[in-house]
Amino acid sequence: MKKCVFIILLGLSFLHSRGQTVQDIIADIYEQLAEDGGVDMEELSQELLELHAQPININTATEDDLLQLRFLSYVQIDNILNYVQKHPMESIYELQLVPGLRDYEIRNLTYFLKVAKPEERTPIYAKEVFYYAKHELTLRTDARNIENNEKDPFYGNLRYRFNYHNQVQAGITIQRSPHNNWKDINYGGYIQLKNIVPHLKTLVLGNFEGQFGLGLVLGQSTHMGKSSYILSSANGAEGVRKYGSVSPAYDYLHGIATTLSFGMADVSLLYSMRAEKDHWHHVVGMNTTIHRKNWKVGLTALEDIYSKDSAMTSLGINARYNHGRWDVFGEVAATYNSAQHFSANRRWGVGTIVGAKLTPIEGLGFVLLYRYYSPCFQNRYAYAFSESSKVGDENGFYIGSEIRLLPKWRFALYADGFRFADAKYGIPYPSNGFDVMAQADYEINKTMMTYLKFRARRKGMKNTYSLRYQYTWNSDGWHLRTQADATFVKQDTTALTWGASIYQDIQYSFRKVPITMLLRLQCFDIRNWDNRIYTYENDVLYANSIPATYGIGGRWFVNCRYQINQHWGLYLRVSQTIYHPNWMVDHTTKSEVHLLIRGSW
Repeated sequence: MKKCVFIILLGLSFLHSRGQTVQDIIADIYEQLAEDGGVDMEELSQELLELHAQPININTATEDDLLQLRFLSYVQIDNILNYVQKHPMESIYELQLVPGLRDYEIRNLTYFLKVAKPEERTPIYAKEVFYYAKHELTLRTDARNIENNEKDPFYGNLRYRFNYHNQVQAGITIQRSPHNNWKDINYGGYIQLKNIVPHLKTLVLGNFEGQFGLGLVLGQSTHMGKSSYILSSANGAEGVRKYGSVSPAYDYLHGIATTLSFGMADVSLLYSMRAEKDHWHHVVGMNTTIHRKNWKVGLTALEDIYSKDSAMTSLGINARYNHGRWDVFGEVAATYNSAQHFSANRRWGVGTIVGAKLTPIEGLGFVLLYRYYSPCFQNRYAYAFSESSKVGDENGFYIGSEIRLLPKWRFALYADGFRFADAKYGIPYPSNGFDVMAQADYEINKTMMTYLKFRARRKGMKNTYSLRYQYTWNSDGWHLRTQADATFVKQDTTALTWGASIYQDIQYSFRKVPITMLLRLQCFDIRNWDNRIYTYENDVLYANSIPATYGIGGRWFVNCRYQINQHWGLYLRVSQTIYHPNWMVDHTTKSEVHLLIRGSW
């Protein structure tokens, strides 16, 4: 009885504070990753929104389940699992009793977690699957850069999604990009089965992606990298899983993949085959991971046959030990390129990451990470902790700290030094560089938060300094966000250049009608491309963007969401950038209209 009363009191303390939305959480993650690239934003948004629609049962959650929530660290995940093992939760608000979780993090978790009794595995019948499954159909069309009449501005996207308790999932996507012939249409689909029979953890047919270890052999999962989520760096949800988009710029796989579980060991096998111009591109891979409560060791191999006479072989071993306040991890990988145009001494490459995370006391955490990627380390499917979006030719040491010792305050700091042995994009010679960041977050109250962020980077002869201030307020259907950015760039041989941007978001959800509207007003003065500023922009459902703001002028957009009835929703976005008359010769405005219709049943 006392526990029930305590849980009710915990819940009441949150009732007036749930102003933040899932889109706000996605926006924060996107803004942390924007400047470094290498992330499929559309797929990440889809994944988080799916988790919101079908939350994870906290009483049966595994480490792999919680790793999908990118803002959690291994220490926080371990604390949650240990608490649930000893005290199965009766309310989601019991998360306040878990060490290492702040109020704003718990509010984020309530969107993706639920409390329910453990369900016994029962046979799945075909009639039951189709009767109780959730269906979703979306049709999206955009008119982009309307003023440029010489080019075809129309984009189209059609999606269908089928989901039965996250155990049976299927999807089809058809996409047409602007400026292409109407015959040039990208399409794809998938079928994913999870835990439907003993030992079968996952089976995917169609488009899929994978992540094992720290990503040196196969790393297609979004990880936080260098961001203010210090203790979440070098994390990633492991295994094979569906890929729901058809982005031609993303190296997703297409074929069949499966993960089989045998108690302490998981075995993953994958095969991909895609047509590329005049040949077939084949990828064959496997992973074996042995895991216990506090440690796991994995072996990954990948054969990438990308032409008749060329193939890339990658082999890696990874390990992780997580116990209490310690998290120690590492991976070593080697690649061999059989292409004839490579000399014998340029065919082999090695890469390694080793690191440790320590939380000596609650509210104080440190990260140490060293990585070395030789100039000949080349793997198109590697995505790991790195200064560059592509893993290769880098030697660096990273140290970071997250401090939450003061009530309502959170400080994140890191320093990263790196060296390139060969030329890089924009740097025609070997070079050293550094990247330092400091961010201070302050939770004014349960409806207002603010942060100030400073970042300094040097690559080649270019020094870049950026400053960002953001303030958000959420209450009673209102959401306000103010953000100001400034960048300063100094080349060794040129004068200092600067750029600045400020915007205001005003969002309101009407109470009597199912309509939500968002208005943004932005102005900017950024006269040099090196000073460009990345700002997150809300869009229609499953679509988000982080354009590089550049030029002199202003920008506005309006988002409108109208839930027509229980099954149908309408999403509309109208945007326009207005440049100073002397800035652009051809068009002083750029306008776009995005429309999406969603049906679910």
